[in-house]
Amino acid sequence: MSLLFVAYDNVTFLDVAGPMQVFQAANVLRRKSGKSAPYVIKLVSDGNGRITSDVGVALETQSWHELSMGNRSMVFVPGGPGVWDTQTQASVTAYLRSQPDEVEIASICIGAFLLGHAGLLSGRQAVTHWKYCKRLQSDFPESQVRADSIFIRDGRIWTSAGVTAGIDLALAIVERDFGHSLAADVARGLVVFLKRTGGQSQYSKVLEVQAGIPDGRLSDLHAWITDNMHKSLSVEMLAERLGMSTRSFARFYVEATGTTPRKAIENLRVDTAQRMLLDYPQLSIKRIAEKCGFKDEERMRRTFVRHFGATPSEFRENFSSIQKN
Repeated sequence: MSLLFVAYDNVTFLDVAGPMQVFQAANVLRRKSGKSAPYVIKLVSDGNGRITSDVGVALETQSWHELSMGNRSMVFVPGGPGVWDTQTQASVTAYLRSQPDEVEIASICIGAFLLGHAGLLSGRQAVTHWKYCKRLQSDFPESQVRADSIFIRDGRIWTSAGVTAGIDLALAIVERDFGHSLAADVARGLVVFLKRTGGQSQYSKVLEVQAGIPDGRLSDLHAWITDNMHKSLSVEMLAERLGMSTRSFARFYVEATGTTPRKAIENLRVDTAQRMLLDYPQLSIKRIAEKCGFKDEERMRRTFVRHFGATPSEFRENFSSIQKN
């Protein structure tokens, strides 16, 4: 399968390198098992030669005008500041529009805007970096932007969220092509903390709380909570972790985060449960409820209905069906 990565001046380096590394790792693992390398990876641009990435690193490219698309090909459109350049928009848009209907096209981060300019998002679900989801919807109102997703596949079009979500998208493609085992081995080899599914939120409640907090104590506390999610985490226990009285801690936490400790713990439990529901379909909802500290399945059900208007089983079923489309 030919994988063509579109390059242009001011492309985000990691948007290119991250997914490429996933596919190359899959090639290496397949060779080690005595099988052929499935992916032919190429970096292409409007003209032969060197383009400069957003970090100043030069990338050597082949001209896409000199390449013919094979029976199985996929085009990747990374993001980067260069997407706003009108000349880049014109050249990449023309290239994307020239692709046969059987060719899959995927964007990474704000590369989705180039797909939009090419008319590829019309009537489709899509996502981009969370900072730009509203703009993507505004610029291309005929699309259906799902801001709370890591990546989305809608027919032959794939879109993904910010930067490292391109790695998640690439892992999903490897899993689609060769199964969960190879994708998991690739993720493990790249030391990816979690092979995230498409339905997982790209901007978690935990990150939202921590984004504006300069106090490192709370970051350490949140990390400890995550490691001890299965326990009954009382406000008294958290206050003791920071060497504070319960009342002082509660006041300090609200002032620093804008939410109460109990609400923050609930959000952490929900975030973790979301991931486990999608990433571990073999685990029962009861077992996930225990691991996430909900104590029982009914309490987790009530919490999910309050947060999402859906039960855990409905949440799992709905997002699993989206990923299979």
